Amino acid sequence: MASRPRATAVPVPVDCDALLPGWQYADCYAVPAPPGLDALGAVERAFAHPPGWIGRLMAVRNRLARRVGLKASRGRGFPVLHRSAEEVLMGFDDRHLDFRIAVVLSGGRATLTTIVRWHNVWGRAYLRAILPFHRAIAARMLEDIA
Repeated sequence: MASRPRATAVPVPVDCDALLPGWQYADCYAVPAPPGLDALGAVERAFAHPPGWIGRLMAVRNRLARRVGLKASRGRGFPVLHRSAEEVLMGFDDRHLDFRIAVVLSGGRATLTTIVRWHNVWGRAYLRAILPFHRAIAARMLEDIA
């Protein structure tokens, strides 16, 4: 059985200012895109069957978020804000921070970019606390696209 291509960190290919004005953090991962796949198909692959460890981490995050009055993610994925054949933009705004996730298919690769704007010290602290988990989750879910 062939191994799945590993996601690699790459420079952010999207206009962060256009997607989330005032953004303060962004990262991006890439994998080769299968021929004929569109952006919505890529998102469906990425979110369809996450490994159990991702589901458990998200469940813990959601329980903690509810306790402090923040939005919990619903189901598998985030609200879709815009979509085209080449790009799906997801995300939402909350009290502590706003975020966008852009899945883009271009030049034979799929990229997943996360863009964040925090509103207060709690948003910045939250981002710092979750970054190691975010990086692992973003890279792993992107690998399911390939």
